[in-house]
Amino acid sequence: MRHLLVGVLLATIALTLFADTTSPRSQITFSIKDIQSPVFSAKGIQLKVSGERLSQLSFHISEVVVQEQTWRDLKLTCDHFKLTDSLVDCAGGMLQLPNVGLLPVVFRYSSLENVFNFAMKPMVDEHWQFSMHWVEDAWRNKLKITNGRLARIAQWLPKIETMPVPSKGTVNGGAKLSGNADGVADVEIALLVDALDFSDSSGLHAGEGVNAVINMNAKRSLIDNRWRWRGDINWQNGGVFWQPLYLTGRGHRLDLEGVTSEETIHLHQGTLSFADIGAFEFSGVMARQNNELIDFNLDADSLELSVLFDQVINPFLRNTAFADMQITGKSKVTWRYRQGVSESFDIGLYDVSVIDQRKRFAFNRVNAHVPWHKKNATIADISFLNAHVLRIPMGNTRVALEINDNDLRIPQLVLPVLDGTLELEDFKATRQTDGWYWQFSAELSPVSMEKLTEALQVQSMHGTLSGKIPGVSYKKSAIAVNGELSFNIFDGIVTAKKLQLIDPLGFAPHLKVDLAMRDLDLDLLTRTFSFGNMQGRIDMEMNRLELSNWQPIRFDAHLFSSPGKYSRRISQAAIQNISALGGAGAAAAIQRSFMRFFEEFSYSEIGWRCVLRNNVCRMGGIEPDDQTVEWQGYTIVESGGIPAITVIGYNRNVSWHELINRLKRITEGGSPIIQ
Repeated sequence: MRHLLVGVLLATIALTLFADTTSPRSQITFSIKDIQSPVFSAKGIQLKVSGERLSQLSFHISEVVVQEQTWRDLKLTCDHFKLTDSLVDCAGGMLQLPNVGLLPVVFRYSSLENVFNFAMKPMVDEHWQFSMHWVEDAWRNKLKITNGRLARIAQWLPKIETMPVPSKGTVNGGAKLSGNADGVADVEIALLVDALDFSDSSGLHAGEGVNAVINMNAKRSLIDNRWRWRGDINWQNGGVFWQPLYLTGRGHRLDLEGVTSEETIHLHQGTLSFADIGAFEFSGVMARQNNELIDFNLDADSLELSVLFDQVINPFLRNTAFADMQITGKSKVTWRYRQGVSESFDIGLYDVSVIDQRKRFAFNRVNAHVPWHKKNATIADISFLNAHVLRIPMGNTRVALEINDNDLRIPQLVLPVLDGTLELEDFKATRQTDGWYWQFSAELSPVSMEKLTEALQVQSMHGTLSGKIPGVSYKKSAIAVNGELSFNIFDGIVTAKKLQLIDPLGFAPHLKVDLAMRDLDLDLLTRTFSFGNMQGRIDMEMNRLELSNWQPIRFDAHLFSSPGKYSRRISQAAIQNISALGGAGAAAAIQRSFMRFFEEFSYSEIGWRCVLRNNVCRMGGIEPDDQTVEWQGYTIVESGGIPAITVIGYNRNVSWHELINRLKRITEGGSPIIQ
């Protein structure tokens, strides 16, 4: 718009110099084929003054290009036009812009006063006023806007696909510019934006009902040709969606102050204040040539983490393992960035609680000071009052974390777990190009099985759990055990090999492991699960076990009597339950004629096999499975001694879900006796 007016002034000045307005001539025409400048270009310029005493003005530009934005067929007409040696005056003109229509305008130029005024009134309550005044090389411009429609401004702006476009709202206020022959030297802007709606073509950036106050002033130094500027934006209300964030204005404020030279933008002081969260203080230097950040400082004290997490951080965690967290407490952050590299980062946490709504983990009353410095090793102090991971509770813990650039180390850590402890040895973590990698070894001191099963919300057990945990490593969202993991349970030993846990805190954790159980006490095991009493010892192999979301999807299981001499007895209740597991086919093979006379029976061997594939368990017994003969029975309990009992099954393929339902019906009856 300003460049259009400059064209009008150039033309009218030419008319003033060469035209005699007292002449009876009825028309004067002034034409320019092409104008080129670093700022804009114009083609097909024609100015015509006609009528009695040259009282009618017609001005037309075929094309104007400003910063890659093109306007075509711009027209200005004035039926009440006055032209003298010192005055150009249009009391009632009409300006026609592309896609806008006709706009009422008035303008006046006085060469005696060195003043140019322009006013536009598109609607009754909307008014745009522009004035220019100059004395020799010095000049000053002023723009005043009353109820300016922001949608109208959008029609004049360059069309950039990723730039949101206003569709509603008004702006009040104005701008003042002053300078000399060298260009602009002083800028002042004060605007009040009201009820702004905007959006872009992708729908990823939008705002509704936004009210904001914008102030800015800048001054160019004649000594070093640098701009010294300051500004502030006060976002009072309204909502803004900026994928993935959605924020509402409640007095958020941005204050900036700095200096701009030909080479750099130097931000001396910046403050970003979020209502209900806190303030971020920052400063820095950016190279103008490539917009590269050179130096940056960030400081924030007493940040309210609950609001910060919900409104700013959590949107970036959607569809991740941490999307359902709730965080409360306060935090402090300091960041130093020098010569394109992070130099230091310090974070403090004060009475912070982190709770996962899916109940996978929780940490309460966390206090921490975590300093990181690129050039120097530091020690972080982290503590929490209590916590739980996968429902296993942990007590008061304090950690001294050694930090050396991208390497973390904890020489020794004792975690109170229920009534025992988990002792971690030589924990090391390293940030690599493909993510974090960490490893450690540990030992679990005896933990009450009664308390552990209560915490895990599974069948109550007595006794203790203890064991050694060899090297454990984590890489690419997977935990692996390097060696054998062994525990003592049911007076026997359970060993895990090739253990791998993928995405442990994700939506569908995946576990792979080979399990070997040796010399488990059947008496403790069966009474724990209300299965009926069995005396003896068993071994079990469960190879290629896979769990998805903690549900089995594959395994090769083989249960068999442990070698050695020991009492081998089985109760009538246990026989009935084994029969129920095998279905009607197993029950038919039982020597029922003796059942009513004895409560216990002798056996020589127990065996059971299950190969789980596609939710179907391929059943087997003591003898190897001959898959070529579907009808062949399999022995689950082999008789031995007097009285003796033999249990034979015939159902080879059993639905896994049906097998689990049978187990639930069996174990839910009666209260277990646990020793």
